[in-house]
Order: sequence, then structure tokens, then C-alpha cells
Amino acid sequence: MENVYNNDNMIVGLDIGTTKIATVIGHRNENGQIDIIGYGKSESTGVEFGEIRNINKTVTGITLSTSMASQRSNQEIKSVYVGIAGHHIKTSRYNHHLFRQGKKTPITSEEIETLKNEVFKASVPPGEEIIDVIPQRYLIDKERITFEPVGELGNEVIGTYQLITGKISEIDRIKMCGNESGIILNDIILEPIASGMACLTEEEKRHGVALVDIGGGTSDIIIFVDGHPVYTKVIAMGGNVITHDIAQVCKISEDVAEKLKINYGTCIVEKSHSNNLITIPKPHGQEAIQINENYLAQIINSRVQGEIISAIQKEIENSGYKDRLFAGLVLTGGGSNLRHIKELCQYMLQMPTRIGIPDNGFAHSIPTELKQPAFSTALGLLKYGIETEEALNLTAPENANTRKPDPNPDPKPDGDGSRWGFFEKVHDYLKKMLENVS
Repeated sequence: MENVYNNDNMIVGLDIGTTKIATVIGHRNENGQIDIIGYGKSESTGVEFGEIRNINKTVTGITLSTSMASQRSNQEIKSVYVGIAGHHIKTSRYNHHLFRQGKKTPITSEEIETLKNEVFKASVPPGEEIIDVIPQRYLIDKERITFEPVGELGNEVIGTYQLITGKISEIDRIKMCGNESGIILNDIILEPIASGMACLTEEEKRHGVALVDIGGGTSDIIIFVDGHPVYTKVIAMGGNVITHDIAQVCKISEDVAEKLKINYGTCIVEKSHSNNLITIPKPHGQEAIQINENYLAQIINSRVQGEIISAIQKEIENSGYKDRLFAGLVLTGGGSNLRHIKELCQYMLQMPTRIGIPDNGFAHSIPTELKQPAFSTALGLLKYGIETEEALNLTAPENANTRKPDPNPDPKPDGDGSRWGFFEKVHDYLKKMLENVS
């Protein structure tokens, strides 16, 4: 039976990962939750450590993934919200001033918006581009620190922002892949921001929480304090390095090593079964080999504890927000499925830890396959797209999903630097809704 949906209201999230390319199609239902009406997944063979290496292979993966989602939903995919990660992503702190001497009126949202938009003009190293600007705090008259300056009185406002930059060449590769696939890129979003939207509750964000998305090629960190994102970092290590270690030490293929990791692996040596011998078949009639499950755990633990979690710990300490993470740590992404990684993180970081399932704001009827940490980014990108277009009132037939592909799509700000930040868009959208209710 053919699904009956209004294509104009369909939003698409596209996650171009190191191990998989995932596409999800959905919309907000009458109950305010997000329904998934189609999804697709393909192997990612053109991406390494979160960065696109082979255009043709990546385009093939995108085409297969989007085609599967399109067939399942009976919807034509014309535009997507896509994520970006990789070790080329850099973050830095930037202060920008707003002088309003003589003004006796409260600070307006337009002034704060203008202040942020001007930050997009900040100078960055050659070959890099500003992907996003995240407000961290505002200092009014060098006396009062606030997250919400609108409505206050003051002659000088100093906004502290986190600049997220990436290589222009990598951003151009994402655009090229979208263009070659015949789809419009509505926006390019930092992946941990998307994952946070799918996994974190508003209460966790207010209390202070660190989200770590452990993917195949990278581990992405984002920290929320007082409801706001205040710190992000991309670590160039993910689950694939563990698989590679197993393959190298045991002299087996990475496909077999991945299966060993999933079926028998643990990152806590004491949790392994030292008496359990694992038989590994060899190709071409070679004699099978056996390894001890305890030995496998040692290989995994060396990388996970010695490097991945240690790097996470270092970044949390460097953020300056370690003592404000009262909601603890949330692990998501495919790498969070590794047995006992939650317990190891909780022990090493000395903070409450849980596994993040992408179910925040989604209908209970979404496919079981998607209710997994590995799909946090894809579902978060979908949610980002839905809330962004709601905030901009772009759900009419003339929205982006009806536009024809631009041969040179550019989701970046206009030349004058004008751009609405996502969180400001949603803030204004919710404000309008409350005004209508009252």
C-alpha cells in the first residue's frame, strides 16, 4: 500500500560516517513527536577517520543509502541535512564586543543576533572556514556574566563564542558528493551537536553533561552547561582503530577482527573469560588459530583505556567544565556498544555514565534498527532539520525540498555574514508559539 505523506513536510538527515552512510526521512506528527517513514544504510568505503577520501565511492554509498530510504518511504529525496566530523575540525574561543554607550533601552535579540553574525567574519587560518559559532556566555559592563543578555541594561556586551572551523577542502568534498548525488545540502552540521539533539534530555543539558559519540573513525565530544553547548572537540580515534589493532596482533583480516570485537570483546580485562578459547578459521585451507578471550581483552583495553578514554578525559579537563558536569557522561555512537565501556568510563572519569539511545523526541514506533547508538547522528540531523525549518517557517511548498539541485550548493552564510544560529532560531520559534498561546 502506498504511503500518503506531504513531501513538502518531509525532512532528511544524512550521516556520512566512516563505517556506514545512513539516511533517515521523517516529519513531526500531530502529537509533536518525530515519525520515521523511511531509512537506508550502506557501507562507507570512501571515508577515513571521518573525512572523505574517495568521491566516487562516497557518492555510490550516498546514492544507495538515499535510494533505500526513498523506496521505503515512497518519497523523492531532494535535499538533506548532512553532518561533518573528522580530525580537521578545530575549535577556538573568540570574544566580540558590542558597544551601546548612551542607550538606555534593554539589550535586544537583534543586537545579540548581529553580534553573533559578525563573529562569522572572524579571521581564520588559510584553508579553513567557519562551520558554526556557538555562544558560550556574555559579560555585561565587565561586571555580570549571563547566558541570556536580552532584556538587560548595559553599555558594553562582550560575547564569548566557540568558533568551529574545518578545512575548506573537506567542506567542498561534502558539497561535491551532494552535487554528484543530485541532492541539495540544506546545511552542514557538526555531528556531535546532532547526536546531542537525539540523545540528551533538556534536564541533562541544564545540569551539565558531556556527550561522547564514538564512531568508526572519530570520537566526538560536546559539553552542555546550563542548557547551552559550551565546548566541542573531535578526537581522531574511534572503533576502527580497535579493530585494526586486533587484526594486526592476531594476523587476521579486519572483517574477522570486527566480528571478534563484537562477539567476544570487552575493554575490561577482568571481565573476560580466561578459560575461553576462541577459534579463528583461516582462509585457503590454512590451519585455524586459537586465542584466549583474556588476550583479546588485553588488546582492546590497551587502546580503549590507554588512548581513547584518556583522550576524552584530557579534553573534559581542558574544557574547564569538568566540575559542572552534574549529569555526568553520555556515550553514544557504534563504539558505545563495546562491552563494559560504560563501566570503564565511569571508573576512569569518576562520573555517572550511561549509554545514549537516540529516542529524545521520537515516536515509539520508529524502526527497532534505528533505536541504536550507531544512528544517533543520523536521527539528530533529522531532528535538527525539522526544528530549523519549523523555526524558519519553511514547511510551505516553496521550501528547500522543492528546489532544484544547485550545481554549486553553499550552505554557508551570505557574503555579509548574516546567518541565524540554530539555537537562536529555535528560541525565537518557541517564543512565537508561547505568544500565540497567551
